[in-house]
Amino acid sequence: MAKLSAARALVQSLRAQGVDTIFGIISSHTLEIFDALYDHRDAIRFISARHEHAAAIMADGYARATGRPGVCLTSTGPGAANSMGGIGEAYFASSPVLNITSTAEEDLYECGLGTMHETKDQLGMFSAVTQHCYHISHAEETPERIREAFERFRSRRPQPIAIEIPVDVQGQDARMTIPEPVQMSAPGADPALVDKAAAILLAGKRVGVLAGTGAHRSGATRELTRLVEMLGVPVFTTANGKGAISEDHPLSLGMYGGEYDFPPGKLEDPRQTFANSLDVLLVVGSSLSFFRAKSQGLRQPPHLIHLDIDPDSIGKWYAATVSLVGDATTALGQLNAALAGKSTQLEAGFAGEIGEVRCGIRGYKRQTMPNETKTMEAIRAAAARDAIFVGDVGVCNHRGANYCLDVYGQRTYITPAWGGLGFGLPAAAGAKAGAPGKQVVCISGDGGVQFNIQELGTCVQYGLNPVILVFNDNAWGLLRHYQKTRANARYIASDLRNPDFTKLAEAYGAIGAQVASLQDLVRALEAALNAETITVIDVLTPDGFANFT
Repeated sequence: MAKLSAARALVQSLRAQGVDTIFGIISSHTLEIFDALYDHRDAIRFISARHEHAAAIMADGYARATGRPGVCLTSTGPGAANSMGGIGEAYFASSPVLNITSTAEEDLYECGLGTMHETKDQLGMFSAVTQHCYHISHAEETPERIREAFERFRSRRPQPIAIEIPVDVQGQDARMTIPEPVQMSAPGADPALVDKAAAILLAGKRVGVLAGTGAHRSGATRELTRLVEMLGVPVFTTANGKGAISEDHPLSLGMYGGEYDFPPGKLEDPRQTFANSLDVLLVVGSSLSFFRAKSQGLRQPPHLIHLDIDPDSIGKWYAATVSLVGDATTALGQLNAALAGKSTQLEAGFAGEIGEVRCGIRGYKRQTMPNETKTMEAIRAAAARDAIFVGDVGVCNHRGANYCLDVYGQRTYITPAWGGLGFGLPAAAGAKAGAPGKQVVCISGDGGVQFNIQELGTCVQYGLNPVILVFNDNAWGLLRHYQKTRANARYIASDLRNPDFTKLAEAYGAIGAQVASLQDLVRALEAALNAETITVIDVLTPDGFANFT
């Protein structure tokens, strides 16, 4: 037991839990913490963002790319409030982000006396977008609160946690012991219910799987692939589940669901038809939300096996025949053990039908989104197989990457769940910080990228070199599409006057390029993937993303 300040105990506790990167912005309210970080700068890298919204998203991108908690450090008051959008995205994406902030002096806390950066109920603000919040009143509480946070990330749905430390408490000394790294097994499901689920899967005539966010957070790709190969059944994913099984695997049927009227066209969607023909559906790590399932026409299957670490995610829209509450990797391992060596009762011809549906889905995309499909296929071919793709909110993702970009690996597709603009660039920076040896490609629109365009400076300063593709139609393209299809082309407030993105990138010390054709895009992307600094490729799409060739 050593005598430490709360700030030093905080930094040492984070280091003990394996934290190697922190994102944030320095503040007069956190100087004690930064002074403590100085002594550990060889072990913990601090990446200083230009805005707290971006810092929180960077921590989220880091977490999604690595599977480890991302850490964000902000000031009290305005700084904490600025981070809310990014923390909210992490909350709805079930991403483990630890948000550490300061607050007023302990004896002035919540007194309304006008201290610097005073906030009314700061933890109440964070409670809307976190699974848990802590206020540290005494220095000696600090190591235990960090340990509890990391235990929570491991033992339940990994949503953000907020910790606030008063500015004066940070410098107070106390005798403390730094906890050992959290070592605990992820929770499994009830064995009796696992056996029941296995029996249903084996008895099903037409069986399928839908994998969501939880499959990635758990790292369940190997167990999921083993299960479907053992059973010989296909897998759909949600957008945030893409890559839970490689999309070039013969049992992958790609993403199910999306924007309400995407993709366009009046052709029958083979994914929806096939999904609604199943008599058993195993759902792994998805809440089957209205947006991703109900609004897409997914009907209640005769037998639904719903696996999720969060019991509150089960039964929202669909009744489960069997509810398996547990970590996806652990519970799928239990299921695989229960299924091993046993025969299924799939109907004759089901295996062949899966291949036909895969072909039908490819044909459907080429008919309804021909240019989008060609664009995403070209981007995919230029990048490494294990490249990480990061999306933003925009037509190039709703009509492009979500549907048409094949993803081959675990944690290699990162896209917004809450749907806030400006996610792509900082999330790509965070992903690159967490996985420096992988290519990172951000796919963004011209509107969304400008929410956090200032983070080009962060990337240049810290040697982060993702590739930023800006599909530039000088408009809020998704909203303009809605105005065209839903409001008789009554366009208002959807046009944008943009900067020269090439010159803007160069002003920050990044590489800028501008292209107007798919052929030129591929050449620019290939060069950017080999560049040592961040590259912004301004992809001109004056007639809209759907008409880019």
